[in-house]
Amino acid sequence: MKKIILLSLFLLFLTACGMPTHIPDRFSYIEIVDKKEDASLSEIEDIEFILRDSEVIVGLDEATENYPNYKIEKSPAYIVFEYTGYLTDDMILFTYDKEEAVSLLKEKIQDEKERAE
Repeated sequence: MKKIILLSLFLLFLTACGMPTHIPDRFSYIEIVDKKEDASLSEIEDIEFILRDSEVIVGLDEATENYPNYKIEKSPAYIVFEYTGYLTDDMILFTYDKEEAVSLLKEKIQDEKERAE
């Protein structure tokens, strides 16, 4: 019985040691706009440094069809997610304010740059 517990603890330790301490490219966003030309989050300087995935949706109808759980009422709208583990993303921002989304992403880029130094 002790051998099984020790083996389990050893395997758990090995698994934990093999996990990366830093998960790069961990933010994603959905940008809902009226026209494709209005999409602008991809133009943020160094966005690729933190970007895991992005999606631009043109039109409120398509956005509500693709993401009915978010109850998107108008455009432009911005939803930012953080990758928190295997197959899991947590929404950290839902806003209709472009500047708020840009500010958050720039802050995350700066945090990531400081962590990398």
